[in-house]
Amino acid sequence: MRIMALNKFSPERFNQKLVFGTLKSVQNENTGANETSFEPAFSLWTMPYTRTLSQNLSINGTAYEDSIQMVVRHNPAINRELIVQYSNQLYKIIDSGVDDSNQVISYDILTLKLNQKAGK
Repeated sequence: MRIMALNKFSPERFNQKLVFGTLKSVQNENTGANETSFEPAFSLWTMPYTRTLSQNLSINGTAYEDSIQMVVRHNPAINRELIVQYSNQLYKIIDSGVDDSNQVISYDILTLKLNQKAGK
């Protein structure tokens, strides 16, 4: 998905953080069982992106249902293989809208869905 000229965002609205990383299997020292652990790599300031009512209705019954959208400053390190931690939940990136306006400061809209494999 391509996004045009998203430079309408005020810096002070970016007051929340997304932590990007991977899932790693680690052995529990007490039980010996393998557990999944989130391994942080980097973080970015973010703000929620609110969909319109018509957008919400159009995604019902699709893979985008029950997803959230977050705006971040463009970062080439972001890819769909990463897991995102937000509000003590782990999410997978299911879509990313890149600002292709060639502005010095550009933004991406990430569509995130709760990662059912990792849980919390």
